[in-house]
Amino acid sequence: MRMLCLLLCPPLAASATPLLRSEGVATTTAGTVAYREVHWQRGAGEAGERWVQYLCPGGEPFARKQLRVSGPVQAPGYRLEDRRSGQAASIEITDSGVQLSWKEDTQARTRTQRLPLPADAVIDAGFDAAVRSHWQRLMQGERLALQFLVPGRQRYYPVQVQRTGAVRWQGMPAQSIEVQLDAWYGEIAPRLSLVYADADRRLLEFRGTSNLRDARGDYPQVTVRFAQPAVERPASQWQAELQQALVPRCGPVPG
Repeated sequence: MRMLCLLLCPPLAASATPLLRSEGVATTTAGTVAYREVHWQRGAGEAGERWVQYLCPGGEPFARKQLRVSGPVQAPGYRLEDRRSGQAASIEITDSGVQLSWKEDTQARTRTQRLPLPADAVIDAGFDAAVRSHWQRLMQGERLALQFLVPGRQRYYPVQVQRTGAVRWQGMPAQSIEVQLDAWYGEIAPRLSLVYADADRRLLEFRGTSNLRDARGDYPQVTVRFAQPAVERPASQWQAELQQALVPRCGPVPG
């Protein structure tokens, strides 16, 4: 219940700070919509608190995540609840390292682990901050070596990040960036492809393995596109969306 309250009862203390909202659409390899992502952020900086709501193709929310930076911006703590699969996660960053709690699905037991926090560690959406903070190095052709936390495996995996070239994305000048594991690790996807806008270095497209299980219990390959930049929205909309009850399954898409 404590985790549920933290996810569904967002604080009001910093309401004077602008709330920014953006949306992404995740499609499968077959081109069908898998889900939508609604991102909320308090303020424009990397250290702002963030919330992500995952919606069924029909619009019902089935999962929710809250991210908060308490240490390096590329390694935020977060809490995730996925009502559809039963997946739940809690990542807390402390002075002594990372406290991790992970539940794979409804039937699984919760596993906990304490890990160190390496200087080159990257956690979840903190990858965006890592790309932007090392932007000039990437543009100069350098290859970045980072340690990416995979909560379900309760360990870090070494990844290499490198710019692969300039592209045009829906008419916008952008940069293509590839993330690849140093080696093949079982079911962990060996490669992610990302596209970032030149103008503001925002993420335009993610192509790789979803971090959410689908209705069959698999982690599907998806392409998530963020066609529009974040816009400021009222706190009332933020509160209303984040307090919606999560659904245990996605219904049929309205015709």
